[in-house]
Amino acid sequence: MIRMSIKRRLFISNILMLVMPILLTILMSFCLLLIFMGITGIHDMRSLKYGNLFNSLIDEVDTLSVKWSQNNEIPTIRSDIDHFNNQYNAEGISLAIYKGKDQLYPQTAVSNSVLDIALAQDGKYSLIRDNDAIYRLRTGEYTVILSDTNFTNYRRDAFGFHFYLGIVIFTFLIAVVFLTNRILTRFVFRSIITPIETLVHGVHQIRDGNLTYRIKYDKNDEFASVCLDFNEMAGRLSEMVNARQKDETNRRELIAGISHDLRTPLTSIKAYIEGIEKGIASTPQVRKRYLETIKSKTHDLEYIINQLFLFSKLDIGEFPFRLEQIDIGKELSSLIAGHIKEYEEKGLTISLIQNVQNVYVEIDVVQFRNVIHNVLENSVKYKIKEHAATKIACRENDTHVLITLTDNGPGVSEEAIEQLFDVFYRSDLSRKNPSKGSGLGLAITEKIIERLGGEIKAENVPDGGLAIVITLPKLKGEENVKKNIDY
Repeated sequence: MIRMSIKRRLFISNILMLVMPILLTILMSFCLLLIFMGITGIHDMRSLKYGNLFNSLIDEVDTLSVKWSQNNEIPTIRSDIDHFNNQYNAEGISLAIYKGKDQLYPQTAVSNSVLDIALAQDGKYSLIRDNDAIYRLRTGEYTVILSDTNFTNYRRDAFGFHFYLGIVIFTFLIAVVFLTNRILTRFVFRSIITPIETLVHGVHQIRDGNLTYRIKYDKNDEFASVCLDFNEMAGRLSEMVNARQKDETNRRELIAGISHDLRTPLTSIKAYIEGIEKGIASTPQVRKRYLETIKSKTHDLEYIINQLFLFSKLDIGEFPFRLEQIDIGKELSSLIAGHIKEYEEKGLTISLIQNVQNVYVEIDVVQFRNVIHNVLENSVKYKIKEHAATKIACRENDTHVLITLTDNGPGVSEEAIEQLFDVFYRSDLSRKNPSKGSGLGLAITEKIIERLGGEIKAENVPDGGLAIVITLPKLKGEENVKKNIDY
């Protein structure tokens, strides 16, 4: 099926608005003319051209006159006259032949007020008086007389025919224009109003909050692209609303998390200060212990505030990164070697079980180390054994470097694993210990990796534990290390 565009429909409609009335008017005029000729018996178009039948028959009489001058036998002349009169006597027109003033044929006398005048003339002669018209010409020794006793009535009838024909044609033309306009308007209007109604319905659906509504439009016209744009707009609007709702949820969780994590050390500080004020810490040793606790809780508050500041800067993209092209294998080896003893003291054994060589990535070294530190600290905080272990593996594919940190902790539920990097999120009870962390570490880690152009995800280990997989885009070939400050 050929689909027609609205532009083409309008073009065809305008052409038909001009052509159709003209063609139909010509056709109707021809049909009315045929009807009139059938009713009146006129078969010569000249009769209409000159306004009456009499004038159109003069040429026919001239032709008969020439014929009779060549063959003046009376039987032939009589036969021609009879044939002529049989055709036109009903209209008051007759043909007769005279010799001098005597009528030779037909024998029926013709009463005409101008007959004597015409017979007295020489050569061709025509005369019209009142309702009579006569035409005289000479052929050999005979005089041929064409007479019409209904001349002016016939002209009146012809005028009436033309008048009424004009009225009918004009009326028909108006009707044709009107009907053509209605049909063509419907032809074009339907192709416009239906898509508009579809779009209006879609707009109302979006207005009423149905952001999943999509327009189904299978025609290939100008509205197809509009409907596609509408669907794309609805999709983006839905994404924006969902993102806004998620941001609102995160904001509420952030406020709740900040309130919770700040309240715990503040409550502790307040209690110890009140103890000092009330004299509970009566000895120097107790006061010293109280002050050390207050100092420790103050450091906790400072850490939480610094983490919040870092997260907010990363979230809005205003934290400056100092990017460097680094051999990731060497960086990991150096980083782990420098922290093995530190984490051994915390009850976590870290080991590099797989590494890459001569593979470069572009990272902020300080923030990358912050990422590894956050993941390792997370393993320390939620370990269930006195001595836990985290194994680190680094491998590559054609385009990326994959760093996996796998611990032997409790892991998380499959339902909670997608939310592990949400701000202030703590999963099920097996890993929930608010006193051991702010809930910002993994959220900050995700923001840093995203700024470096990579991805981070969490996976449960079949034998128990949690694996954090970091993916970073690698640079092609060995390039000289060069620094680039990103603001």
